[in-house]
Amino acid sequence: MDLHRIYNNPGLEARRVELVKRLQAEEVLRASHEGSSSTERQVELGFHSFDKQKKSRLAQWIAECAQPLNAKERSAFRTLLCAMARQHSRLLNERKHIGAMSRLARCESRWLRDPVEFSARTYNAARQLGELARHLLARWPVPKFFDSAWGERSTDAHREWFIHVGAGGNLRTAEGLPFPLTKMMAHHAMLAPDDSSIVPALRWGQVLALGGSERLARAVIGTSLRDAQADEPFWLSVIQFFVDNPMLDPQQVGPIVDWIHNQRFIGEPQRIVNGVAQGGEIPQPNLSMKGRTVESVLRCVERWHRELNRSPIKGTLLWPPCGIPGYERIEGTEGSERIVRIDEIVTSADLLQEGRIMRHCVASYARTCARGAAAIFSLKIDHGAGLDRRLTIEVNVRSKCIVQARGRCNAMPQPIDERYLRNWATVAGLSVAGH
Repeated sequence: MDLHRIYNNPGLEARRVELVKRLQAEEVLRASHEGSSSTERQVELGFHSFDKQKKSRLAQWIAECAQPLNAKERSAFRTLLCAMARQHSRLLNERKHIGAMSRLARCESRWLRDPVEFSARTYNAARQLGELARHLLARWPVPKFFDSAWGERSTDAHREWFIHVGAGGNLRTAEGLPFPLTKMMAHHAMLAPDDSSIVPALRWGQVLALGGSERLARAVIGTSLRDAQADEPFWLSVIQFFVDNPMLDPQQVGPIVDWIHNQRFIGEPQRIVNGVAQGGEIPQPNLSMKGRTVESVLRCVERWHRELNRSPIKGTLLWPPCGIPGYERIEGTEGSERIVRIDEIVTSADLLQEGRIMRHCVASYARTCARGAAAIFSLKIDHGAGLDRRLTIEVNVRSKCIVQARGRCNAMPQPIDERYLRNWATVAGLSVAGH
């Protein structure tokens, strides 16, 4: 019988109507048992090529994450998801955790235990993911900072290091490390803070093994040294310079690293003089820390800051916004309200102005921002007398992480400004580096 046809025969039409009602009732009953309320059903839908519009959010996430996997990896991915569904795990509530489980599935040939045997000991989804990774791949303890190995921005090398350490291997013997580690460096790296990520943890181990303090280590991983560098032996000598001068204010570490990077690795902007291209040379390609004192370095940094802030604004460099939204909020009670704003800086002239007012070297970030590697934001507060600049904020565009925030003269954020910063991070979907 054609259920979509209206029959002229009263008997046939009555049968058609009755059959339609029965089928509709069965569909409602089935939906109540295994429709959107059944997580396992949605997991299965994620592995079938149904119309994307008819899939739930979870099924869409699964379909997207399963797409690059081969048949064996897809099977392992389904096993993981079904095991988590039966436990009503919170890992199924966010796409980033679905993606992390797809990366665990790619390591299926090295699983040590059955995911069905996994039992979470916490309600926190991020901790559950770490526990799951260790259940599947580790016989020995793995530091918590290694959990970032399964994140969206991680690499295959990071995951290999996780597995290497979980198998009882020494971190210093892991393949593909960004720089060599001594036994003492590897020891201290394994004790890095939980809120760190992998490469900053390795840098942490360098600092402490050379004799530096945890305070210095936090200052170092708060700079561009949180990432691997092109000339690691040279940067090791810079870290040794910091360690050998323990009375150096840690707030000066960032400006010194910026100055060194600019002088030794960054070419000056090119310009046309009388129709001839000039500039482009690296100021001090052979810069060395040998024989330098803290006083001489700080004088160079201060001179560089003055030169930056005296630079003419003409010939402004512009770049497109990074796509991370700004922030605006009105706070306070009537009669004492204030506006809090966080705006991205997208021209070299505005960066120069920010550096002049805040008395730091943010103007040196112009070419980094133009390449799209970093984004600089300015936090301002208006109490009724105009916008007062409070913080200059650096965001790593690739990882969407706030890696640095400084007030005037490179001061650390005040508690009220840090609260605004974290509110913005929550709204904009950013993480905040632990340091």
